Amino acid sequence: MSTALARLAPNRARVHGRASDRRRTAPRGLPSSRDDADAAARVHRRAVSTALALAPFLVAPRRARAEDFTECFFDIAVEGQPLGRIVVAVDEGTLSGRRFVELARGVGGLSYRRTTVDNIEVSGDGDDAVEIYLKNNGVEKFVTPGSDASVDVVGGPSAERLLPDLGKRSHDERGLVSLIVRRDPSEPEPEPKARLVSVRGKFETVYDPPPPPPNGTGFTITLRAAPELDATNVVVGRVVSGDEVLEEISQLPTVKDNTSSPFFAVAKSIGDKRALVAEQAFRKPFRKVQFMKCGVVAKSAPASEDEAPQ
Repeated sequence: MSTALARLAPNRARVHGRASDRRRTAPRGLPSSRDDADAAARVHRRAVSTALALAPFLVAPRRARAEDFTECFFDIAVEGQPLGRIVVAVDEGTLSGRRFVELARGVGGLSYRRTTVDNIEVSGDGDDAVEIYLKNNGVEKFVTPGSDASVDVVGGPSAERLLPDLGKRSHDERGLVSLIVRRDPSEPEPEPKARLVSVRGKFETVYDPPPPPPNGTGFTITLRAAPELDATNVVVGRVVSGDEVLEEISQLPTVKDNTSSPFFAVAKSIGDKRALVAEQAFRKPFRKVQFMKCGVVAKSAPASEDEAPQ
């Protein structure tokens, strides 16, 4: 199993033994029939253990292959000061995984480079608040930055082709990376927003179009189990390096969610732009957290038989 595959194995799968216990050793002497039976049982247990470790990332009936996994890196800065690197091992055996890797690598000038950690979602308030996941809003348009040139991204200009990958892997632990592919189905569809404007000295109601659905480029990184994401996100990989960077980001102060305030509710109901702008900032870090660089970690070439370690 490759390094990336070994890291992708869920923590609970590691109870099947240490790496040294699983290493195959050459038989000594002539085995008896009992030795053969014991050896066969050990091989069977190893096969079962490996299958259980890979099962969470099998999004279709296919064999997991080492070459399907690619490591993507993100160099993080807070207010322009380098914080560290996060490395994510991604399963390119899925359309969603290939899309994520392409955006990490960059295509037609479009990538996650210079995008930000836009929200730190928490559960509870005050001292009882618990950080659940980090959110990146992805790219807004599929065009080369600074131009109108269209960019062809794997999966197309929407999240529609990614929906078959939804629900194949649960957000059941820390460090899982997933693309946002649809709105929460338990919430009502957003409606056009009404607001009052002054027209020739009279107030009139105008309607702004509702926000578009997710385009399949925004992503989240879980800080703990987050089953609420199962209905909206497709897991594409997991963090294999840089957990301490995630922890530092999660502890940054954020803009307080003030939706419970009656003043905010009234302001929003009449279309006060200040309320709408404030709502967009809820849970946003006070300090700018940016992906200064991103890309794909080069895979080392397999050693030849002459170079193989003895």
